[in-house]
Amino acid sequence: MFKEIKRKITMFNTIILIIFMFIFILLVGFLVKWSLNLSGEIYLTNVAKEIIQNDGDSDIPAIGSVDAVHDKFGYQFIQWDSSKVVKNMKIDDRNLIVVGYELINKEKPASDFSMVLSDNLEYRVYTLPYFDNNINYVLQVFQQVSTERSIIAYMISFLLLIGIGSILVLIPISYFLAGKSLLPIKETFDNQKKFIADASHELRTPLTVIQTNIEVLKLKEDEQIKDNMKWLNNIASESDTMAKLISELLLLAQAENQQLILEKDVFDLSSTCSLIVGLMTEIANEKGIELSENILPGILYRGDEERLKQAARILVDNAIKYTPKGGKVQLCLNQGKRNLVIEVKDTGIGLTDDEKAKVFSRFYRVDDARNRETGGVGLGLNIADFIVKKHGGKIRIESIPNKGSTFSILLPRTSLKPELKKNNHRADSLK
Repeated sequence: MFKEIKRKITMFNTIILIIFMFIFILLVGFLVKWSLNLSGEIYLTNVAKEIIQNDGDSDIPAIGSVDAVHDKFGYQFIQWDSSKVVKNMKIDDRNLIVVGYELINKEKPASDFSMVLSDNLEYRVYTLPYFDNNINYVLQVFQQVSTERSIIAYMISFLLLIGIGSILVLIPISYFLAGKSLLPIKETFDNQKKFIADASHELRTPLTVIQTNIEVLKLKEDEQIKDNMKWLNNIASESDTMAKLISELLLLAQAENQQLILEKDVFDLSSTCSLIVGLMTEIANEKGIELSENILPGILYRGDEERLKQAARILVDNAIKYTPKGGKVQLCLNQGKRNLVIEVKDTGIGLTDDEKAKVFSRFYRVDDARNRETGGVGLGLNIADFIVKKHGGKIRIESIPNKGSTFSILLPRTSLKPELKKNNHRADSLK
């Protein structure tokens, strides 16, 4: 599927490049042609003025010859008097006399530029009527434009050659870059497929246990409930597992759709952290892990207490999962000048640099085998990261493989005065 998408993206980019190349070449050709034509017209205008100015000079040679200065320029000219007889000229192509004569006979002479052909050569002609010594004259200045046409043709050919070569080079580059751009999408797609398989497995297992225990209870319908508490406890335990997974999926869906609303109130963050340690102590003891705390008392914070409690608990639970028996996990709370810092330190397996870069990705699991045993599907850290970011904070990781990790929640300090006044007012009203 992704190979076909890469091919289509490459084809689309190539077509866009070809269209752009042709538009660019046409635009450049037009601009060069316009520029050459304008410069040619300016040149002929200046030459015509110079010829007229020198026409009254007694040093100017007679018909058939020109001033030495004029010989330096690539032009030819004919001066016609009022009787349409040549007064003066500089002509290399004698056919231009006939062409010029026909041109001034077509219509009343006026200052104008035109294009004429002579012996298959194209000329730009500047026709300029003027009045001198009570006599009307017409000056025609010719300039061959074959050089201009050659320059334009050469330039377009050169640009086409460069364009075709560029396309041949850019096609494999475009294919490569298309693959690179699709990598995050492919990774997300693969993660989603993996998550669906893992989630299906996680849901199938408790469902199977629940169904099995229900079938057992059906066979024991004559017995009392107290004699079947084992089966009921199994059903309750697996139901809790399913509820937890579904709750995580719902939270992620709300986060994805920007529908998760935080209830921000002032609460005692120190007490909340101490409560987390109390809740997780039994779980740590079952694994033979020492769970301790180093919490600065009396720290108040305005935020969603339940969500922050969930985030911190995820980090503690994660530390316990990845710390071997006999290891240590510590929850710390400190207060800096700008941030409140909740730290979860462990002596677990640690993370590599590559794992640290991916650990907050949705559906990512550092150790699949360990997570299957503990029931995780790789959503916890992603949820914790989302909750902290919604509070304007971030999670920082410091880790050394096989030595341990420290996950730090950095929460920006907020002003509590308005909330404290509000709470005091409520307390006074209750009195």
